Amino acid sequence: MNTLKYFSLLTAFVTVTIFAGCGQQSEPAMTPEEFARHVSDVIVNGTEFHFEPAVQEFEQDGVFMVEFPAGEQGVYYARSVITVEGVEDYDFGSQFALTYPAGTIKVQLNGEAIYSESSNSAGHFDNIDYGLFEYEDRFSVDLEDGEHQLSIKFTPRNTDVPNRIYFNVVRSDNGLSHPAVEAQAPSTEEELAGYGYWWVGPVQERVEEMEFMNPLLSPKELVTAEFTSVNGESVRWDLPKKHLVKSLPGWLTYQNWHYSGGTFLDAMNNVSNEFSSLDYSDYINQHMDFLLNNIEDIEAMREDYGLIESPFGHYFRFSLLDDMGMQTVPYVNRLIAQDEVDTDSEEYKLASRVTDYIMNDASRMPDGTFARFTPDTMSVWADDLFMASIVLLKMHELTGEAKYMDEVVDQVIKFDKYLLDEFSNIYWHGYFSENGEHSSTKWGRANGWTMMAKTELLLAMPEDHPQKEEIQEIFTRHSEGLLAVQSEDGRWHQVLDDPSTYLETSATAMFVRAFATGVTEGWLDRATYDEAINKGWASLTRQINEEGDVVGIVRGTPIFFSDEEYANWGTRRSDPRGLGALLYAAISVERYLDGAGE
Repeated sequence: MNTLKYFSLLTAFVTVTIFAGCGQQSEPAMTPEEFARHVSDVIVNGTEFHFEPAVQEFEQDGVFMVEFPAGEQGVYYARSVITVEGVEDYDFGSQFALTYPAGTIKVQLNGEAIYSESSNSAGHFDNIDYGLFEYEDRFSVDLEDGEHQLSIKFTPRNTDVPNRIYFNVVRSDNGLSHPAVEAQAPSTEEELAGYGYWWVGPVQERVEEMEFMNPLLSPKELVTAEFTSVNGESVRWDLPKKHLVKSLPGWLTYQNWHYSGGTFLDAMNNVSNEFSSLDYSDYINQHMDFLLNNIEDIEAMREDYGLIESPFGHYFRFSLLDDMGMQTVPYVNRLIAQDEVDTDSEEYKLASRVTDYIMNDASRMPDGTFARFTPDTMSVWADDLFMASIVLLKMHELTGEAKYMDEVVDQVIKFDKYLLDEFSNIYWHGYFSENGEHSSTKWGRANGWTMMAKTELLLAMPEDHPQKEEIQEIFTRHSEGLLAVQSEDGRWHQVLDDPSTYLETSATAMFVRAFATGVTEGWLDRATYDEAINKGWASLTRQINEEGDVVGIVRGTPIFFSDEEYANWGTRRSDPRGLGALLYAAISVERYLDGAGE
C-alpha cells in the first residue's frame, strides 16, 4: 500500500477523532490485506472436511417420525406422549399434521379417535421453509396443558420397505411447530426418554385394538404384554431402531452447504485475485469437492433412514433461495475460470438446476417479487434479494444471456418498492402480503444484504444499460439513509434506527463495502462518504478478540415482530454469516484507498 494512501487515511481519522472529541481509537488495527488474511484463516482453520458419528433423533426440525420396519403384512401400533405447557399463552389454535405411506391409519388421542383414513399411495411430505412442512393432512385438535396419550394404528399396503409416518402439532395460523407442544416416549426413564415412541407388530387383525391403544395402559403394563404375530411368533412392545448417521463436526460447520459458505468462498476467491500474497484456491476447491464427492452417499443415507436433518440439508430441501443461490456461486466461478465450459460437468448441471429453479419455480408474489411462506403467506424478505441475485449475475457472466441480469434488475426495483421506508430511506426487514404491512423493524443485516446485491448489480451493468441510472438512484438513496444512522463508533446498530441496540459487525461490513465501492466507482461523493468509510473500517478491524475470533456478528435471524426481539437476539463469535461480508469489505477498502489520491 502506498504512502499517499496511508496519509489520506490517517488525515481522515485525525479529523474524525477531533470532531468526536471522545479520545476513541480511530486508526485501523490492520491493513485490508492483513484483515483479509486473518478472516480467511479463521475460516480455513475452523473447517474440518470429514464426518463424525451421530445417532438419529426422533425429532428432526420439529417433526416426529414413527417407523415400522419392513417385514410381513399385519397391523402395527405405536405409542407416544404429547406434552403441552402454556398453550393458553398463544392466540392461535393447534392442528395435528400427518403424512403416512400407503395403507390404513387410525390416530387416537387420550383414547378418542381423531383421524382415520386409508390411501393407496404415499402421502405428500415436503420441507418448504425453516421449520415449515407440507403434510398430507392437517386438522384441528383441542389441547389443554398436560400429558396426552397418542396411539397410532397402521396397516401398510407395502411391507418391502420401512413405513414411515411423519407427524407434528402445528400452529393453526402458519403451520409452524406449536411452541407449547412436545412429543416424548411413554416412559421418561433416563435411558428410555430419548426414543420418542414404542412400537409393536405385526399382529393379527383380529386382536382387539384396545389392547394396544388403551390410554390407561402404563409403561409397566406395556412392557409385560405379549402378542401373537401374523406368523404365529410372539411380539412385544419395543424401542425404535436408532440409526448411526453421519454428521458434520463443529458448531459453526463452515464445510456445510449453506449460503454463508457460498458467500465466503466467493469472497475468498476475490481476495485471492486482489492480494498477490494470498491464495485460497486450494481451500475453495476442497470445499466444493467435499460436497461433490459425498452428496450421493448422504442422499442414500437420508432415503434409507428417512432423515430430515443431515449434512448438506439445504441442498435437499431445495425450496428457499437460502438453500441454493449463494452456495452455487463458487461452482459458477469455477466454470467462468475455464477456457471452455464443460456442459456435462457436475458444476454446470448444478448451476443450471439452481438458476432454472430461481427463474421459473421460486415462490413469488403475484407481480413476480421473490417471497417466502413464512412468517405469513407470501412475505418479502430483504435477505432474498442477495440470495438470488449473485448467482444470476454470475450466470449472466458465464453465458452472456440477458435474462439473468434482467431478473436481478427487476427484483432490485420491486424490493425497493416493497421495503423502503420513505421517511428514513432505509429498509424494513420484511413485507407481508396478507395484510399489506411491513414488518416491525429495520434490521441491520437485512439492509446489508440488499446493499450487497445492488453493489454487485451496478458493478455488472454496462454503462449504457437503460436502467442503470434507476438502479444507481436506488443505491444512492439507500446509502443516504444508512449514512444518517451510522454510530460515532463507526459501526451500525442491530436495529438501525434504535441506538440503544448493540453495534453489529456484519451489517457494518456490508455498508462499508457498499460505500467504499460506491466512492471508488463514482456512484457516491467521496467528500460525503470518506468519514463514514474510514470510521466504519477502523471499527471493523477492532472486532477481533484475544482468541482471534471475529465478534459482534448476529446469528441467523428470522423476521421478528418487535425491535426488542431483534435487540435480544444474540451474536456468535466468527459466525459464518458475516465472514464473507468482512472479506468483501477488505477488498473494497483496499481499492478505495488506492483511489484516495485521485
